Amino acid sequence: MTLSVRLSMTLSRTLSRAGLAGLAVLPVLAGCGDARPAAELMADAAADVEAVRLEQAMVRYDSARTKAPDDAEAHRQYAKLASYFSLHAEAAQAWERVLELEPGDSAAWEGYVHDLRWAGIFETDRRYAEKILQVLPEALRNAPNRPIIYDEAQEAAADLGQLDAYGAIVAEVEAMRPDDQILLHAVGALRVALADQEEGDRGQAVRDSIGVVLDALAAEIEGDPDVAAPVLFRLAAGYDFGMLRREDDADRWLERLEAAPDRGDLADDPRYWDLVFDFQEALYGDSAEDATAEPSRLVAEGLKSRDLGRRGAWVSRNHTVVTRQALASITGDAPGSRAVWGAATVAAEPPHAPLEPEAAGLLFDASMDAVRWRESVFSTLRGLLYFGIEPQAVLKETIAIEKKLRAHSPGYLYPGLQGDEREKARQDAIAGALILQARALTQLGEIEAAGELFAQVANESRDAATLGEYGRHLLRTDRPAEALDAFVEAIAFGGSRFRALADEAAAAADFSPGTVDERLAVRQPIVEAELERRELGERIGREAPEFAIADQNGFEWRLSDLEGKIVVLKFWATWCGPCIEEFPHFVELLKTYEDAEDVVFLTVATAGSPREEVAAQIEEGGFTFPVLFDEQGLALDYEILGYPTTFYLDRAGFIQFKRGGFVESGYEEGVARRIDALRGQ
Repeated sequence: MTLSVRLSMTLSRTLSRAGLAGLAVLPVLAGCGDARPAAELMADAAADVEAVRLEQAMVRYDSARTKAPDDAEAHRQYAKLASYFSLHAEAAQAWERVLELEPGDSAAWEGYVHDLRWAGIFETDRRYAEKILQVLPEALRNAPNRPIIYDEAQEAAADLGQLDAYGAIVAEVEAMRPDDQILLHAVGALRVALADQEEGDRGQAVRDSIGVVLDALAAEIEGDPDVAAPVLFRLAAGYDFGMLRREDDADRWLERLEAAPDRGDLADDPRYWDLVFDFQEALYGDSAEDATAEPSRLVAEGLKSRDLGRRGAWVSRNHTVVTRQALASITGDAPGSRAVWGAATVAAEPPHAPLEPEAAGLLFDASMDAVRWRESVFSTLRGLLYFGIEPQAVLKETIAIEKKLRAHSPGYLYPGLQGDEREKARQDAIAGALILQARALTQLGEIEAAGELFAQVANESRDAATLGEYGRHLLRTDRPAEALDAFVEAIAFGGSRFRALADEAAAAADFSPGTVDERLAVRQPIVEAELERRELGERIGREAPEFAIADQNGFEWRLSDLEGKIVVLKFWATWCGPCIEEFPHFVELLKTYEDAEDVVFLTVATAGSPREEVAAQIEEGGFTFPVLFDEQGLALDYEILGYPTTFYLDRAGFIQFKRGGFVESGYEEGVARRIDALRGQ
């Protein structure tokens, strides 16, 4: 991992105390230049949070905690904001300081375990998960009524392949608190997870037995108005889709829990997910046609959350609802949301009559809220330009975003990206901000400045979107011959959506009908060679972690036994749609290379994939390729952040290529290209 480390004495001491010395953390803007007292910084930071100036608030809290290292509140507020920006390693360190000062703070224990968990995920470092198991006994002593601690700990243990170790800790606590309803729920969740790892229908049998116990408990307290919140939580969470999938029962007990005087934070987590699923159904379900009232109501409920991350998610959902309302206000054929938020549009802006002032104002306000919270920033601003709303404001925001990206401000990039991948994403985001600036300049009538910016980005960041946007600008400014060249190049880079505009440009330039195909035939091989050089030049060169794992037939595969062979190693999950879509193509690859003794194809089912479901998918697809069961935390060792992820190992056992996701077009060719590159190495 190539992440910067804050080299301060405070951080070094904190890392050492955490037992995590040497773990990389993401940099945060230093706020120590402010010479004012800590109390003034705290007051200003609180005002910043109220005004949704979250990064500025985080910097001020960081300054305050430096000036007043024994002020638990300064560390606490900094941790919350660092967590919001997915700076989980930084947040975990801050929580640790809170717990040194106030060891009985149950919310801090929850935050600490949560941020350790996600630091481990995004940095793909197993030491964070191991740390969770180390601190778990103390966490459960001090925070017994925090279900999220159990959830995060179980997931961390599953990642490590150490559910038994987690179970031993839980069993010790259960012996001391045999009637703790939250603990009993966690025990049930663990039993299900362990049963899901076994063959046959053990998982369902365990669920059935838990259902019997919950039904008995429900019957016992039915009609009793004085039931304690932990009992209601166990019923609401136990009946939830994740364990028993009995939605009506879960809703009934959640309503009781929300009304309980002693509910504390117990209702917040199931309530959040209940609202999310209801929102998705209301917005995208069968009865969602022209329906906005119910999604709006759910958004209003969600925005009441005290958790910053969840409130930010509802700000984004609110923007979705308001955009739908704006589209519904358009007379005639309204475009779909995909056209509004697309990375590059092919129509004029706006492509229809302007929105009514009230609808435009609501959309602008919702969009600015999303930008302040750094939620779906680029698609949100693209939407404003699509509707032709406030281009001056969009220009101002995108200039600020470009500066923040160049300064490595948090909140704009996927937090799991590291090293070269992160830098590439940052440069792509900067290019995206510049494209939005150019589009805003066009709407403001600054045509020459916009053209210069479009040309700059198209030359510096050659891809379908940048070239297509440049071509569109050239076509709009009556330069069809130049536009044609840009569109042909965009199509060669995979931008088939620009074909209609390429034909339009050819016709406007008085070229023959076959001109686009003729020029594409010349440019396509050249662009493909360029893309191939890019792809094969992005080598990783890292030694692959060793493993010894059995497949579905009980045969143990050891990586060291495959020395001298090229290994194609695919990580997947039963719940991953693209993974399942990829399998038929994977099967075709096996046929292609079945006589190739120097190439081995292996797949690894993640620890979150129950053996029973893996077996069902193998049988349904008729798959004969090896499926290894990752119950040792191999996904952490290979730094898996999403599924499917495929690695290409050379003959010496070094990872040379890594591909995330599945794109059907050119799939087989891309695999063959990488294998051939390793064969000729």
